[in-house]
Amino acid sequence: MTPSHGAPFRGFHDDEESPFFCAAGHTPEETWDISVDRLAQLLVKLGLVAKSGAIEMSPELLCSWHREIFGELFPDRAGRLRGFRDGQAEHVYFGVHDRGYRGTTPRELRRRVGKICTEFNTAAIAIRDSAPNDSIDAVHAATRLYVKVLRAHPFVDGNLRAGYVSLNTGLLTLGLDTVEFTDLKLHDELLGIAFVGKHDPYRPLAEHIAETIGDTKSG
Repeated sequence: MTPSHGAPFRGFHDDEESPFFCAAGHTPEETWDISVDRLAQLLVKLGLVAKSGAIEMSPELLCSWHREIFGELFPDRAGRLRGFRDGQAEHVYFGVHDRGYRGTTPRELRRRVGKICTEFNTAAIAIRDSAPNDSIDAVHAATRLYVKVLRAHPFVDGNLRAGYVSLNTGLLTLGLDTVEFTDLKLHDELLGIAFVGKHDPYRPLAEHIAETIGDTKSG
């Protein structure tokens, strides 16, 4: 995938087995493009909000972003954490770099997402008080937020798009520029390392994000 500037992930669609494959009244391609248009608009809005002060992460905020991206398309599923539907737990399974994962169990999901958000908020306060805005520590904190949100997989679908918003909001609230991935194969490889690696597994992806931001600014 090679997303276009300003509308990341454009030109694709979900797999046919995905709950978000095709919204009523739209083709799969239209469904996807509407969601990435909403995502791009949301990032613009969050950029303006971040100029007024730090954005504090919370499960409710993550849900509001998901609802803003997908609410028009899938109103019964957008903006809510996975839970129980018709008496069955809404488990999700996903793959990253040729390895399969299951998201956090629904019973533990809200607590887990809350812990992830609190961890970032605490780190962000310390970084804003002590580190320069271009510090790798700041990129690392936003990267860790992103990876942990994706690993939890809070929603029945659309987790990459919602997680991408969390990454860029984390960068914005730490005074950094947003990032747009142009090599998603490399992104997936580094995400796989972040999921299972040892000895600071988030750093390779964080360094790639820092480099990508730097290339965008210099270009």
